[in-house]
Amino acid sequence: MAKTDVMIDLETLATSPDAAILTIGAVKFDPFGRELKDPEMDSFYVRVDLDSCDEINLVTNDDTIAWWANQSAEAKYEAFENPDRLHIRDAFDQLYKFCWGAQRVWSNGSGFDIVICEVIFKRLGKAVPWNFWQTRDCRTAYDLGINPQKPKETAHNALADAYEQAICIQNVYNTLRTSTTSDGAYITPFIKTK
Repeated sequence: MAKTDVMIDLETLATSPDAAILTIGAVKFDPFGRELKDPEMDSFYVRVDLDSCDEINLVTNDDTIAWWANQSAEAKYEAFENPDRLHIRDAFDQLYKFCWGAQRVWSNGSGFDIVICEVIFKRLGKAVPWNFWQTRDCRTAYDLGINPQKPKETAHNALADAYEQAICIQNVYNTLRTSTTSDGAYITPFIKTK
C-alpha cells in the first residue's frame, strides 16, 4: 500500500499555537491500509531541547505544567528527563523532510498539532511542507459514528499517540470502505495520489 499520509502528534508545554515542544512523533500511513504494525513502517520521533524553544519565543503554561505533573512516570520521563534532545531547528528540519510529499497531513484536532507546527516552521523561516488543503482532523472522522477501535498505547508519548491515531483513521476508513459504495464501487480517496 502507498504511504500517502502523515499523522503528527506533539507533546507540548502549552495549548496555544506558540507552545513549546517536548517531543514530536509522526508516522507515514495509508488511511485505507492496515500496515501500521509492519516493521518497515516509516516513523519519526524526536525529543526537543526546551532551551532552543526559548530562542524562538515559544511559551509554557502553568496549567499545562500542572497537567504534566499528573501523568504517568513513563510519559514524564520521555517528555522531560530523557537527555537525547535536538535543537528545535534540527528537529523541524527533520520533520520537514519526513512530511515532504505527503498527500494529507493529520492530527488529533484541527487547531493544535498542525497549527503549532506551522507557527514553528514560520518562526524558523522555513516553508511548511504541506498546503492548507492537505490537513485533516481525526476527531471529525471519529464523529461519523464509527467506532475507531482505539488501541491501548502509552498515553502522552508522541510517537505512540501518532500510531494510535493513524490506526483509528484506518479503522474508520476501512469500515466506511467496506460498507459504503458509490455507483456500485467501494469508496476511494477523493484526492488522487501519485
